[in-house]
Amino acid sequence: MKLPVYHSRIILLAAFLILFTFIFAGTSCRVLKRNKQAVAEKKKEEADKKADTEYGKARKQHFTHQSKQAKKMMMKTKKQASKYNKPKKRKSFSGTKCN
Repeated sequence: MKLPVYHSRIILLAAFLILFTFIFAGTSCRVLKRNKQAVAEKKKEEADKKADTEYGKARKQHFTHQSKQAKKMMMKTKKQASKYNKPKKRKSFSGTKCN
C-alpha cells in the first residue's frame, strides 16, 4: 500500500522534530543549560547591586541627620581637600640629561 505524498512528508517532518528535540534536550548538548559560573556571577551582581543601594540609602540618611555645624565643617574640609589634592607642577630639571 502506497502512502500519499503528504503523509510521507508529515512522517519525515515528525522524525526531524524528534531528532532535533533529542539533540537539544540531550545531556551532551549544553545549549539550553546554564553553567554554575554564570549563575554564581549573576547572584554576585545582584548582591552587589543590593549592597550599593543600601549603602547609598545609609549614606544619604547619615548626611540628612547631621547638624548645621557638622555640615559646615564637612564643606570646609571638602574645599581644603580639593585645594591640597591638586597635582603640583614639576620643576624643570636643571641638571644634565642622559642620552
